[in-house]
Amino acid sequence: MTRPLLVPQPRSVEFGEGALVLPARLTVSGPGDWVETAADLLAGGTGLWLVPAEEGALLRLSEAEGVPSSYTLVCGSDGITVDAADRDGLVAALGTLRQLMPDWAHGLAPLPGGELAVPHVRIVDDPKFGWRGMHLDVARHFMPLPFLYRFVDLLAMHKLNRFHLHLNEDQGWRFEVRKYPRLTTVGATRAETVFVPGSPGDGTPHGGFYTQDQLRALNAYAKRRGVTIVPEIDVPGHTRALLAAYPEFGEGAEGAEVPTGPGVFEEVLHLSDETMAMVEDVFTELLDVFDSPWIHIGGDECPTAQWERSDDAARLVRERGLAGVEGLQPWFTEHLRDWLAQRGRTTVGWDEIVDHGDMPEAVVMSWHGREPGRRALAAGHQVVMASNVPYYFDYYQSDSPDEPFAQPAPSSWQDVASFDPVAGVADEHLPNLLGIQGQVWTEFMTTPAEVEYMAFPRTCVLAEVAWSGPVEPSELEPRLRAHLRRLEAAGVNHRPLEGPHPWQRGGEGRRRRPDGHGPALTAAQIADLANY
Repeated sequence: MTRPLLVPQPRSVEFGEGALVLPARLTVSGPGDWVETAADLLAGGTGLWLVPAEEGALLRLSEAEGVPSSYTLVCGSDGITVDAADRDGLVAALGTLRQLMPDWAHGLAPLPGGELAVPHVRIVDDPKFGWRGMHLDVARHFMPLPFLYRFVDLLAMHKLNRFHLHLNEDQGWRFEVRKYPRLTTVGATRAETVFVPGSPGDGTPHGGFYTQDQLRALNAYAKRRGVTIVPEIDVPGHTRALLAAYPEFGEGAEGAEVPTGPGVFEEVLHLSDETMAMVEDVFTELLDVFDSPWIHIGGDECPTAQWERSDDAARLVRERGLAGVEGLQPWFTEHLRDWLAQRGRTTVGWDEIVDHGDMPEAVVMSWHGREPGRRALAAGHQVVMASNVPYYFDYYQSDSPDEPFAQPAPSSWQDVASFDPVAGVADEHLPNLLGIQGQVWTEFMTTPAEVEYMAFPRTCVLAEVAWSGPVEPSELEPRLRAHLRRLEAAGVNHRPLEGPHPWQRGGEGRRRRPDGHGPALTAAQIADLANY
């Protein structure tokens, strides 16, 4: 049989002669919860029905010593053996096992009459990074709950283990807070969507939110697939939707509405004791839903203009012994960091949280390129590299004028493959580099199909880098091309390697910067972004 091409590439792969044909009723042995995990993850397109057996099982699962997430997978004439260091290693091994099967095994149902054969092989594998993440913004455009389950499945398929779920923005609040119901009755809906400032809106109200029980179920589903959901409530900026619901927590926010278009708005929280109590209430309910060790508090793009004009803000500055209003956000971040730490959680924030000094014990997510991450590592922080170029998947996928409307600065799958997140990081700081993460912001993605088109195949390539390290595009391309057949079997609306699909093309004249400030970025400006 043809030897499968794998993404991500395992550390060691040794193919033998022959193949093992699996029966539809596959006997399996191992720890009870591991057998349940295998039955869950191998269901669907494989058509397999796993039957527990104490002796003579064709699929044998066992725990073995090794680094976290590592595993050894051996397939021979007597069956398949998986030795994994932990449950995450088991999940990774089962993902590899599925890739060893025919492409149709990634579908939702088995191919009638298809033979489920696995080549004889020995694979020894472990990941480069512990944090292998993808972010999804469901605030700019609400995504239906079933798509979040599908997104989890696609992350697990690629050995990605962190799902950063971005739950609020100026344009919408998506998390049910029972103590503050207006966050969803008011803050979850905007009157229409304006895609380019100054242009007409679409005239269609947009909204939606997730109940706490819906998210609890999603969280449990993700855990069974080796994926930790890291929820984000972005504060103290990006809070127009919150302030539309509860203007008393802002700096003169009376009459504020949920914005219809993109941008960075000057409305921010007024950091009084009453506001801090509200923030703690919101996070209390968030912690009750998500058991992630990491909680993302945002902290990005928080203007100080309102604080500078506010007598109340000036009073807070004096009462808290701060040098000026620029100290309010660091004070807020430190307060929330300590509050979360008291509850056993670690704060994660975008790199702005260290713009005015260190924030010990907080994880820094470096999105302004690599440089903020390198500085944070040198100061002793743990860091996740989430560089906008090339890890923002709302950016154009090529220079082609036929690409669908997106953010400026092309970021191709080849850019993702060759970008080295470790470049410039001193060896002694590497232990604190947790890993990497791709971002999907949805200002210009209105449907799950559009999210998939912008996210794939770049997410596949990010997974390769996160698990195995940067790779030459020419080496990756044959494996990526083969892997796209698995995505096609799963029905994923990915962009072809050859260029945009005809039905996704944007058309003549659409390549203006989405912020309405002129033409697309120049090559020099794009290079500057990549060299942060």
